[in-house]
Amino acid sequence: MLPNHHDRVWEYYGQHDPYYGVLTWDDYRRENLDAAALTRFFDSGKAYIDLVLQTIQQQLDPAFHPTRALDFGCGVGRLTIPLAAICESAIGVDISPAMLKEAQKNCQRLGVTNVEFVQSDDQLSRLMGRFDLINSFIVFQHIPCDRGEAILTRLIDLLADNGVGVLHFTYCKQPPATAKGRWLLWAYQSIPGLFDLRNRLKGLPQAQPIMQMNEYNLNHLFQILYRGGCQHCYVRFTLHEDTQGVVLFFQKKSLVVPR
Repeated sequence: MLPNHHDRVWEYYGQHDPYYGVLTWDDYRRENLDAAALTRFFDSGKAYIDLVLQTIQQQLDPAFHPTRALDFGCGVGRLTIPLAAICESAIGVDISPAMLKEAQKNCQRLGVTNVEFVQSDDQLSRLMGRFDLINSFIVFQHIPCDRGEAILTRLIDLLADNGVGVLHFTYCKQPPATAKGRWLLWAYQSIPGLFDLRNRLKGLPQAQPIMQMNEYNLNHLFQILYRGGCQHCYVRFTLHEDTQGVVLFFQKKSLVVPR
């Protein structure tokens, strides 16, 4: 059994609608996912990883070429697979066994053999060794902030000296513009069964759960990076619909950091 309600949400999507659970566009719902949509899905992952590597080399370390990568919250392998193409080996971790099973199928389908998939926990206790590159995109926003900050600390521990982390966090969600919208958001999150009813009225699976969104305190994140020896940083802002975020690029150095 998965440890709590938030994690069970992702096992639901892993079992019933894994690609939509990663990118919430109608093209990627199970009933719409044809070969063309699947190609677009994985092409978007490759484009993102290409941008990540280009940004690292331009902003942090021109000579950076990772050999071992970790993809935290890997889902069905959208980013893990292109990471494997630029590294000797890659590991994808996710809380959902169903997501990991689908990711493994994608590796087999695409002939990718240098990837390992591991079920995650908050301590990342199943991971061994250090990583040159640690990546996570559109994942932490779904993790409660106290848990997410603890996981960030653990990920920094797993980063090799001179290794680079590229992690996405959301920090500001614009509230609904109308009083009705604000009431509906509160009601969906607070009244049992109401979101199920909303799904049924929209013709969606009644059991489809709401995706939790969280806003991180950037001061806390930068303090964690500083204490972890990751003071060489670059920030890129993101905007997903009405939610502002940042991708934090940071390199770990062997420095004595004042406490």
